[in-house]
Amino acid sequence: MKRLCKILILLICNLFILNPVFSENKDLLTRVLDAKLHTRVCESPEAALVYLKDFKASLEAENAFADKDSIDCITLSNLLNNEIYIYMYETDASIQELKDFILAQYNEIEEWKSNHGEDEYTQWFILSTWDVVNQTMQFIPQTTAIRLGLKEKQEYDSLVQKYPDFSFGYMNAALWYYFAPAIGGGSKTVALNYLLKAVETASYDYEKFYSRIFCSQALYDKGDKETCKKLLEECDSVLPNNVYIPFIRFLNDNGFSLLYYTNNRDKVEKKIGKYKKN
Repeated sequence: MKRLCKILILLICNLFILNPVFSENKDLLTRVLDAKLHTRVCESPEAALVYLKDFKASLEAENAFADKDSIDCITLSNLLNNEIYIYMYETDASIQELKDFILAQYNEIEEWKSNHGEDEYTQWFILSTWDVVNQTMQFIPQTTAIRLGLKEKQEYDSLVQKYPDFSFGYMNAALWYYFAPAIGGGSKTVALNYLLKAVETASYDYEKFYSRIFCSQALYDKGDKETCKKLLEECDSVLPNNVYIPFIRFLNDNGFSLLYYTNNRDKVEKKIGKYKKN
């Protein structure tokens, strides 16, 4: 289960659309989405990390995090700090730095929960919280990680039932099903069906970009390379000059999917070498 959570850390990028959780300032959520997507045009993980920290500082200057008791604030904090953590991981931050950073966010969530009932939770709070929890699982006991992983699946299933047009919900659920072992409830068939729904229901560029990436790679693993190529071309239309799709094409051209690579990074790089931008 810890291995599954590590996979989800690398793949799940918190894919959000507008929703009443940000009813007071829908523009703020749009800006967060755009900032998260913008990291894929940054030349390096280091550049992406600098960009995200600068963006967060600009929001702090606008007092976007001032109301610590609001669900908007905790959800926004989850969104940005999870993304920052991902790029900290990619820039080889120390284990202690990663642990301190993500556990601080986890503790912020737990403190907020202690003062609020579950009836106040939104789907955005729930999913952004699970993204943070997934990051912490490498730092908690395995039995706890297994218990939380099963609860996570149940909540994903519930959310996609309750919100049938929720693209991000489909993506998170799909990744869980894709990487979980069959004996633990995983299913690549369910995963692909959810990813197709994620593409269908995507409304914002961030969703369109990542739903197509994940769906293309599930289709690649299934042998449908033509549809895979088409979806990757659509990603380039969504985000021109991005640095991510060329990397995925490099993997595909050498016989590997992004999904396989994520679970077998050392093995793949030993066989085909590390990707070098042209």
